[in-house]
Amino acid sequence: MTPTLSRFSMLSLLLGGSLLVTSVQADTVMTEPGLGEISCLVEPGRQATLSTQVPGVLSSIEVAPGAYVSRGDTLFVLRREAEQASVALENARADYASRRVQRNQRMIERGMLSESERDEIDTELRLARMQVKLANARLNQMTTQAPFDGFIVQRHAEEGEYIDATPVLDIVQLDPLRIEAVLPLISYGAIEAGDSIGVALHAPANRDVTARVERVDRVIDASSATFAIGLTLDNPDGDIPAGINCRLHLP
Repeated sequence: MTPTLSRFSMLSLLLGGSLLVTSVQADTVMTEPGLGEISCLVEPGRQATLSTQVPGVLSSIEVAPGAYVSRGDTLFVLRREAEQASVALENARADYASRRVQRNQRMIERGMLSESERDEIDTELRLARMQVKLANARLNQMTTQAPFDGFIVQRHAEEGEYIDATPVLDIVQLDPLRIEAVLPLISYGAIEAGDSIGVALHAPANRDVTARVERVDRVIDASSATFAIGLTLDNPDGDIPAGINCRLHLP
């Protein structure tokens, strides 16, 4: 004969099970990570892949990967013999037009030249000077300069190669750095541009810093109920590398 449980015993088991489930749920809630810690990524403040404005043969590359460059520094140059000859030719024409104006200046002052003749001489000089500017502009297109202060990180081409919209060098800016993070919708409105947020940098930096919020996206990702923010991190000594993970300490 199978023994039956009394009502008191069954009630005790049910209550005990409920307490156990409640305890397990409470433990689970207590161990979930809070919203005050958000994963993020440190990226270069600016980065660019550089090529040439016009097609041509790469004459020289003035910098190597790892080199620091300032804005305006020459990075690489295309062969430019034809453009240099064009500049010399247009300068000669402009000099001739200028001398012609000087030779005819006394006749102009005495009114010995007609209005059409004076206009022809003056126009010839103006056009010659414009051609000089155009030739110099084409010559300048043969040289590529650094668009901002930063480090050269990769070289894609070699001297002697024909370049036509071909990447030549990659440059990155490491001061300031940029931090991107995705936050849950519950945090929307709590963070604004201009706020300062603590950031824990992972290896190899391994320290806490403060970054400034530069951007709060106004479009919510409905599928994940999240939104993105962008921060700026000053790095004057250049000792914080880009590409490391980090965590935001939300207020």
